Amino acid sequence: MLFSAQTGSMFAGFFASIILGRWMEPGEMGRLAFCLSIILVSGLVFELGFSSAGARVLALAENRESERQALGALVLITLVIGIAFALFIAAAAKPIDLIFSKDVRWLLVSTAALSFFQPFQLFIEQSCQGLNQIRRLSVFQLTMSGCYLIGLIALVITHRLTAGTALGAYLAGIGIASGWALLQMQPRFKGARKYIGITLNETRGYGFNLYLARLSGLASSRSDQLAIAYFLSSTTPLGIYAIAQKFSNPISMLGRSLATTRFRAFSRLPRVPARITKWNTAVVFSASVALVIAGPFVLRFVFPKYSEASSLLIPFAAMNLFVGLFQPYNIFLAAHGRGAELRNIVLITGVATVLGLVFAVPGFGIAGAAWTVAASMALDYILHVLYYRKFIRRLERSE
Repeated sequence: MLFSAQTGSMFAGFFASIILGRWMEPGEMGRLAFCLSIILVSGLVFELGFSSAGARVLALAENRESERQALGALVLITLVIGIAFALFIAAAAKPIDLIFSKDVRWLLVSTAALSFFQPFQLFIEQSCQGLNQIRRLSVFQLTMSGCYLIGLIALVITHRLTAGTALGAYLAGIGIASGWALLQMQPRFKGARKYIGITLNETRGYGFNLYLARLSGLASSRSDQLAIAYFLSSTTPLGIYAIAQKFSNPISMLGRSLATTRFRAFSRLPRVPARITKWNTAVVFSASVALVIAGPFVLRFVFPKYSEASSLLIPFAAMNLFVGLFQPYNIFLAAHGRGAELRNIVLITGVATVLGLVFAVPGFGIAGAAWTVAASMALDYILHVLYYRKFIRRLERSE
């Protein structure tokens, strides 16, 4: 079900990319990609691990009433985070523009209020994962991507498509989907105070370690765009890079959708079933090969303004192949509360990525960024396998 929903979301995202590629110049696309990177990275900074800790609290809840009270606690926490985040975006817009010189100050200020909804995306996804409510997670993701696509179509029809309005449509889509999901989940605020304390305790250990892992992971995955924005004066290369990246992202989505559905089951299993790893490997490898073979032709046909991006599809196919391969191990370790291991993996990968980008982007431009990220994800996969095997041996000895 989740795979089907994410496939639908993938097509919605693909059509959204067509709209952006057809009606938005590469420079304007670069401004949009830059602002999205700023919002996603800084939004995760404000999250502090509460959503990850909340997912584990929900997974261990014994009855429906406990689940609703825990949800109420998480909603209250996320409300505070959302308000603080929106204020931060408005205040940080000018310093960000001074550092990167990308003329995005008023773009960020105008969408700061809608940024309030950004923390709710991770909260809804983690809550559905913890409760194993795959149907609700599927509809949430479809609603979010569908609203974004409808918003872009409306902007094209009214001749108002810009980086700012596209960013507003993206954030509004999150807000609409989150509002629908919360109505369906029916959080209960009476008695939520108890679960605020439980969530805080869970956050101090497991949640905060996973927060550092997720923060470092997103920082490393978005550091390529930030490095391009910092080292290259024009926003056009960033726009070309972003389109190629969007074009290849469905590969890792295949592995992520399968692993996410197994979160609750993995928490009770001693290892990742062999059938999961075999199926996952076959799917992501086939998708990567298909991208390398057919991708350049499709890219030139669908996005003629971005034909230069075809040379980036090979490193992006490799990058997403490794991201898809480590998803089962990542979800397994998260389900068993191995936040420290995940933190170590992403910190090592993050440092390697940033160091590589510092040398690669000034010398080789966007191609250097793409190959650096591909190599970093290969390292990420190796570390996931090593830490997973180490944890399995520990479990076997304890038995």
